[in-house]
Amino acid sequence: MKHVIIVTALALGTLATAQTAPRQMTPEMQARMKQMQPVIDLAQTVRLLPELEKTPATAMSKAQAQKLLPILQAIQKATMVQPNDAKKYLTQIEDSIMTEKQLTAMDSIQLKAEQERAARRAQAQAGGGTPGVRIPGVPGGGFGGARPAGQGQNAQAQGAGGQPGQFNPFKQGRQADALKAYIAVLQKK
Repeated sequence: MKHVIIVTALALGTLATAQTAPRQMTPEMQARMKQMQPVIDLAQTVRLLPELEKTPATAMSKAQAQKLLPILQAIQKATMVQPNDAKKYLTQIEDSIMTEKQLTAMDSIQLKAEQERAARRAQAQAGGGTPGVRIPGVPGGGFGGARPAGQGQNAQAQGAGGQPGQFNPFKQGRQADALKAYIAVLQKK
Protein backbone atom coordinates (compact mmCIF):
# COMPACT_ATOMS: atom_id res chain seq x y z
CA MET A 1 0.00 0.00 0.00
CA LYS A 2 3.05 2.28 0.06
CA HIS A 3 2.55 2.78 -3.65
CA VAL A 4 -1.00 4.03 -3.10
CA ILE A 5 0.31 6.72 -0.76
CA ILE A 6 2.78 7.96 -3.35
CA VAL A 7 0.22 7.86 -6.18
CA THR A 8 -2.32 9.62 -3.94
CA ALA A 9 0.28 12.27 -3.10
CA LEU A 10 0.93 12.77 -6.81
CA ALA A 11 -2.80 13.05 -7.47
CA LEU A 12 -3.12 15.61 -4.71
CA GLY A 13 -0.18 17.49 -6.19
CA THR A 14 -2.01 17.49 -9.49
CA LEU A 15 -5.11 18.83 -7.76
CA ALA A 16 -3.12 21.54 -6.01
CA THR A 17 -1.61 22.57 -9.33
CA ALA A 18 -5.01 22.43 -10.97
CA GLN A 19 -6.53 24.69 -8.37
CA THR A 20 -4.25 27.47 -9.55
CA ALA A 21 -5.93 27.18 -12.95
CA PRO A 22 -8.69 29.65 -13.80
CA ARG A 23 -11.42 27.34 -12.44
CA GLN A 24 -11.17 25.72 -9.05
CA MET A 25 -12.78 22.46 -8.05
CA THR A 26 -16.12 22.89 -6.36
CA PRO A 27 -16.78 21.05 -3.09
CA GLU A 28 -18.98 18.64 -5.07
CA MET A 29 -16.13 17.92 -7.49
CA GLN A 30 -13.75 17.40 -4.57
CA ALA A 31 -16.14 14.94 -2.93
CA ARG A 32 -16.57 13.06 -6.20
CA MET A 33 -12.81 12.96 -6.68
CA LYS A 34 -12.38 11.51 -3.21
CA GLN A 35 -14.98 8.83 -3.92
CA MET A 36 -13.30 8.01 -7.24
CA GLN A 37 -9.77 7.84 -5.81
CA PRO A 38 -9.59 4.01 -5.58
CA VAL A 39 -10.68 3.68 -9.23
CA ILE A 40 -8.21 6.39 -10.25
CA ASP A 41 -5.39 4.65 -8.34
CA LEU A 42 -6.23 1.30 -9.93
CA ALA A 43 -6.40 2.84 -13.42
CA GLN A 44 -3.03 4.51 -12.85
CA THR A 45 -1.40 1.29 -11.66
CA VAL A 46 -2.81 -0.85 -14.46
CA ARG A 47 -1.83 1.78 -17.02
CA LEU A 48 1.78 1.71 -15.79
CA LEU A 49 2.21 -2.07 -15.49
CA PRO A 50 3.32 -2.50 -19.14
CA GLU A 51 6.15 -0.01 -18.51
CA LEU A 52 7.71 -2.55 -16.15
CA GLU A 53 8.12 -4.99 -19.05
CA LYS A 54 10.60 -2.66 -20.75
CA THR A 55 13.31 -3.58 -18.23
CA PRO A 56 14.12 -7.25 -17.56
CA ALA A 57 14.82 -6.50 -13.89
CA THR A 58 11.28 -5.20 -13.37
CA ALA A 59 9.33 -7.37 -15.82
CA MET A 60 6.68 -9.68 -14.39
CA SER A 61 7.79 -13.25 -13.87
CA LYS A 62 5.74 -16.18 -15.13
CA ALA A 63 4.41 -16.80 -11.61
CA GLN A 64 3.46 -13.13 -11.20
CA ALA A 65 1.77 -13.13 -14.60
CA GLN A 66 -0.33 -16.15 -13.59
CA LYS A 67 -1.52 -14.29 -10.49
CA LEU A 68 -2.05 -11.00 -12.30
CA LEU A 69 -3.95 -12.30 -15.33
CA PRO A 70 -7.22 -13.19 -13.53
CA ILE A 71 -7.32 -9.75 -11.92
CA LEU A 72 -6.70 -7.91 -15.20
CA GLN A 73 -9.22 -10.08 -17.03
CA ALA A 74 -11.85 -9.39 -14.36
CA ILE A 75 -11.20 -5.66 -14.71
CA GLN A 76 -11.37 -5.93 -18.49
CA LYS A 77 -14.72 -7.77 -18.41
CA ALA A 78 -16.40 -5.68 -15.71
CA THR A 79 -19.16 -3.34 -16.84
CA MET A 80 -18.39 -1.04 -13.92
CA VAL A 81 -15.50 -0.82 -11.47
CA GLN A 82 -16.75 -0.12 -7.95
CA PRO A 83 -14.41 1.80 -5.62
CA ASN A 84 -14.36 -1.11 -3.13
CA ASP A 85 -13.46 -3.57 -5.91
CA ALA A 86 -10.75 -1.19 -7.10
CA LYS A 87 -9.26 -1.12 -3.58
CA LYS A 88 -9.32 -4.93 -3.45
CA TYR A 89 -7.64 -5.31 -6.85
CA LEU A 90 -5.02 -2.69 -6.05
CA THR A 91 -4.20 -4.34 -2.72
CA GLN A 92 -3.82 -7.72 -4.41
CA ILE A 93 -1.59 -6.33 -7.14
CA GLU A 94 0.66 -4.26 -4.90
CA ASP A 95 0.79 -6.39 -1.77
CA SER A 96 0.60 -9.93 -3.14
CA ILE A 97 2.03 -9.84 -6.66
CA MET A 98 4.51 -7.02 -7.18
CA THR A 99 7.98 -6.88 -5.65
CA GLU A 100 9.43 -3.87 -3.86
CA LYS A 101 11.71 -3.31 -6.86
CA GLN A 102 8.70 -3.20 -9.18
CA LEU A 103 6.78 -0.85 -6.88
CA THR A 104 9.77 1.48 -6.68
CA ALA A 105 10.11 1.44 -10.48
CA MET A 106 6.40 2.25 -10.86
CA ASP A 107 6.73 5.16 -8.47
CA SER A 108 9.66 6.50 -10.49
CA ILE A 109 7.73 6.17 -13.75
CA GLN A 110 4.74 7.96 -12.22
CA LEU A 111 6.87 10.76 -10.82
CA LYS A 112 8.56 11.29 -14.19
CA ALA A 113 5.17 11.39 -15.95
CA GLU A 114 3.87 13.95 -13.45
CA GLN A 115 6.95 16.12 -13.97
CA GLU A 116 6.44 15.96 -17.74
CA ARG A 117 2.77 16.97 -17.34
CA ALA A 118 3.77 19.87 -15.08
CA ALA A 119 6.31 21.03 -17.67
CA ARG A 120 3.67 20.90 -20.43
CA ARG A 121 1.23 22.88 -18.27
CA ALA A 122 3.90 25.49 -17.53
CA GLN A 123 4.77 25.73 -21.21
CA ALA A 124 1.10 26.10 -22.15
CA GLN A 125 0.61 28.83 -19.55
CA ALA A 126 3.73 30.65 -20.73
CA GLY A 127 2.34 30.53 -24.25
CA GLY A 128 -0.93 32.07 -23.11
CA GLY A 129 -2.96 28.88 -23.37
CA THR A 130 -5.27 27.56 -20.70
CA PRO A 131 -4.09 24.05 -19.97
CA GLY A 132 -6.69 21.50 -19.01
CA VAL A 133 -5.86 19.10 -16.24
CA ARG A 134 -6.63 15.51 -17.10
CA ILE A 135 -7.37 13.19 -14.20
CA PRO A 136 -6.71 9.60 -15.32
CA GLY A 137 -9.67 7.28 -15.00
CA VAL A 138 -12.23 10.01 -14.41
CA PRO A 139 -14.87 10.33 -17.13
CA GLY A 140 -14.45 13.72 -18.70
CA GLY A 141 -11.54 13.76 -16.29
CA GLY A 142 -10.63 17.35 -16.35
CA PHE A 143 -11.26 20.89 -15.46
CA GLY A 144 -9.60 24.13 -16.39
CA GLY A 145 -9.27 24.05 -20.17
CA ALA A 146 -10.70 20.55 -20.47
CA ARG A 147 -12.84 19.73 -23.46
CA PRO A 148 -16.61 20.10 -23.20
CA ALA A 149 -18.75 17.14 -22.17
CA GLY A 150 -19.46 14.74 -24.97
CA GLN A 151 -16.33 15.41 -26.99
CA GLY A 152 -14.18 12.30 -26.97
CA GLN A 153 -15.51 10.99 -23.68
CA ASN A 154 -16.39 7.41 -23.01
CA ALA A 155 -20.08 7.14 -23.93
CA GLN A 156 -20.61 4.56 -21.23
CA ALA A 157 -19.36 7.03 -18.61
CA GLN A 158 -21.58 9.79 -19.98
CA GLY A 159 -24.66 7.61 -19.74
CA ALA A 160 -23.84 6.71 -16.14
CA GLY A 161 -23.27 10.30 -15.13
CA GLY A 162 -19.67 9.59 -14.12
CA GLN A 163 -20.65 8.56 -10.60
CA PRO A 164 -18.26 6.39 -8.56
CA GLY A 165 -18.53 2.80 -9.66
CA GLN A 166 -20.60 3.75 -12.69
CA PHE A 167 -17.94 3.23 -15.33
CA ASN A 168 -14.97 1.09 -16.25
CA PRO A 169 -11.95 3.08 -17.47
CA PHE A 170 -10.77 -0.06 -19.31
CA LYS A 171 -13.95 -0.82 -21.23
CA GLN A 172 -13.10 1.08 -24.41
CA GLY A 173 -10.62 3.49 -25.91
CA ARG A 174 -6.85 3.64 -25.45
CA GLN A 175 -6.86 2.18 -21.95
CA ALA A 176 -8.92 -0.81 -23.12
CA ASP A 177 -6.54 -1.39 -26.03
CA ALA A 178 -3.48 -1.10 -23.79
CA LEU A 179 -4.94 -3.52 -21.25
CA LYS A 180 -5.77 -6.02 -23.99
CA ALA A 181 -2.21 -5.80 -25.33
CA TYR A 182 -0.70 -6.22 -21.85
CA ILE A 183 -2.89 -9.25 -21.14
CA ALA A 184 -1.60 -10.78 -24.40
CA VAL A 185 2.01 -10.16 -23.25
CA LEU A 186 1.37 -11.83 -19.90
CA GLN A 187 -0.37 -14.80 -21.52
CA LYS A 188 2.80 -15.53 -23.54
CA LYS A 189 4.93 -15.90 -20.38
